[in-house]
Amino acid sequence: MSGHNYKNPSKAQDLSHLEAQGSKGEKYYDKDGWEISPPISDRECIYRCLENCQYLAGLDRKQVSRLMDDFKTKKTEFVRNEEYPVL
Repeated sequence: MSGHNYKNPSKAQDLSHLEAQGSKGEKYYDKDGWEISPPISDRECIYRCLENCQYLAGLDRKQVSRLMDDFKTKKTEFVRNEEYPVL
């Protein structure tokens, strides 16, 4: 048998836009051609790490809060297009 007898009853849809990041401005790509997040500064990287572990058990919250104030910086605008929100 060279084929099958099933015919999909739904209309064909163009879903190519679903995987697009939709970022504005300059776009960055990895070695395989996939769009990646724009680079961020070391200061912003440290601030984001502190922000993610602000209420982590085993850390002194006052100390983390003080460090967050020291490393506070403007966040790079980047909207993620993912199913789950960023932690």
